[in-house]
Amino acid sequence: MFAPPSDTRTLLRDIARDRLRSEIMRGSLCPGDRLDDEELAARLGCSRTPVREALADLAHLGLVELRANRYTRVAVPAREDVVPALQALGLLFGGVVRVTVPRLGDRSRSTVFRRLGVLLDCLEAPSWQPSADAATPIYRTFIDECRNPMLTAALRGSLDGLTFRLRHRDLESALPWQDIRTGVVALRVAVDVRDGRLAERATWSAHLLPDPDGHEA
Repeated sequence: MFAPPSDTRTLLRDIARDRLRSEIMRGSLCPGDRLDDEELAARLGCSRTPVREALADLAHLGLVELRANRYTRVAVPAREDVVPALQALGLLFGGVVRVTVPRLGDRSRSTVFRRLGVLLDCLEAPSWQPSADAATPIYRTFIDECRNPMLTAALRGSLDGLTFRLRHRDLESALPWQDIRTGVVALRVAVDVRDGRLAERATWSAHLLPDPDGHEA
């Protein structure tokens, strides 16, 4: 059998990984769903090898669980991981926010301000999918606007895995939502006045971290 060039194989692996990642993050594939590489290969129109490699990549991100000779499935978030995941996300996001907020252009600042308002509306009756749909564009905007490539690479590489760990069926009772909402309100104010340090403190508060400077957010 003719073996395709290595770059073609890599491309198929990337396509399969991105497609499956998207389906997991938007909920088309749910936590606990079994993943059969033969069925996935047929659906994605490729061989089983790039699918297996894509599943291994997604397992590294924490989106897939691989158990040799037992099962491959979409990962099932654990309740005990919810707060640590949110805090880890806050640590990474806080650094990006601090260096980016003072440099936001008027259009981007208005976009972030509006999107934070949408997130606040979602937090009135919090659940994973609406909150994730509202929060992810905010993270992405800051990633796009940040001029520190190392910070953005760290956040971009961790974003899906950490936000997925928040997708627990008892999320509504697992987090102090009023505290989170208060932090988001403070972040919105900081964005409005272009204050990077205030934005970092607010970000830490919204992600249930102690204030980095020992002040109230």
